[in-house]
Amino acid sequence: MADGNERSSLVKGAIFCGYGEYVEQAHGLLTWLDIIDRSELAQSSSFIATDIYDDNIFVELLTISSEVLNVSLSEILTEFGEFLFPTLLGSAKHHIGNCSNVFEFLDHVENVIHIEVKKADPLAYTPSLILDTVSENELLIKYTSHRQVCFLAEGLIYGAAKHFKQKVTIEHLSCTHQGDKHCLMKVISE
Repeated sequence: MADGNERSSLVKGAIFCGYGEYVEQAHGLLTWLDIIDRSELAQSSSFIATDIYDDNIFVELLTISSEVLNVSLSEILTEFGEFLFPTLLGSAKHHIGNCSNVFEFLDHVENVIHIEVKKADPLAYTPSLILDTVSENELLIKYTSHRQVCFLAEGLIYGAAKHFKQKVTIEHLSCTHQGDKHCLMKVISE
């Protein structure tokens, strides 16, 4: 998972805090405590939003969550992404400009928000999004990330659509989880 950047395998504590909130709200506090107890975090189960943590801790929490909830990792990541979107939007709201729909917003993510994230933290790792507008209602997104969390990105897109009061469907045309080099998602706005 390294790309020559030592911090590229680290995740902001805010993601962990958000994940804990998601599990508590969607599945209950006892479920979250059970997940923590089964992890290596049993001794120190609190996260600080401004700290950074190893990716492996997040992967461990996701894997345990999948087992405890009997739900696929892809489903957990998609639901979490949708849940997390309002929090991420809140921290980047001043960067979204005059976006009026989900496609404009997605273009803004790569061309403005990710750039601003890297200005604030030059060692921050953001995925690469290459957008290709097929039509007014259809967008192709080439998603590349060593973290391989395309389903989290999918959930964030659903969250963005909800924010802009739009309904979208997302289809994975190719996926790193199927052995492909990158993920290609087709997003259709209804």
